Amino acid sequence: MKKPQPPLRDTRTAILSAAIDILHVHGAGALTVRSVATAAGCSTTGVYTWFGGKNGLVEAIFIDGFQRFGAALDATRATAPGDHQVVGLAHAYRTWALANPTHYMVMFARTVPDFCPSLDALVTAHGTFQQLVEATAAHMRRVGDDGDPTEVAHHLWAAMHGYVSLEIAEMDMAVDESHRTRRFEAGLRMLTEGVLRASSASAAVTAVDVAGTVDR
Repeated sequence: MKKPQPPLRDTRTAILSAAIDILHVHGAGALTVRSVATAAGCSTTGVYTWFGGKNGLVEAIFIDGFQRFGAALDATRATAPGDHQVVGLAHAYRTWALANPTHYMVMFARTVPDFCPSLDALVTAHGTFQQLVEATAAHMRRVGDDGDPTEVAHHLWAAMHGYVSLEIAEMDMAVDESHRTRRFEAGLRMLTEGVLRASSASAAVTAVDVAGTVDR
């Protein structure tokens, strides 16, 4: 009797999981169509059928990661009070990244050097940043800051990436997990207060400059 074949969707999931496991344990150098097929218990044809090859497989990890990441940010925005959404998103960013380091490194650190995401994949990625832009814009409106929320959100986003990347690489020099968390929270307070205040100050200076130009 022939062994029953797994459902097609399960095969795709198995291939994707195998690729993530290989990246996590062995690194990008070990990621090949053959190694993934072997780990997933299928033929190389299965990898090509579902993903078109190695680049398509990595792109699927990239997109899957940003979709999951976006869902985590959505959940935070749905529950956090309006005046705490920016900080809530920063915590959600860190929590998700530390729980999904392999996805995160594919998404943000180009851990597979020869991978180049498609335009569609980049659109998916940009959507997660846009959530922070929207939360930042709402916060700035509440406090009367007429600066550029995209620029402010960029600084917050870049800083979160820095904190998380150091933690994942175990190069943050923290004594223990408690110290690491306290440091993150302290840095987040300084960052959000500093960046948002700087935006307000910059907007005020610009307004003065414009007024001076008009007077002259």
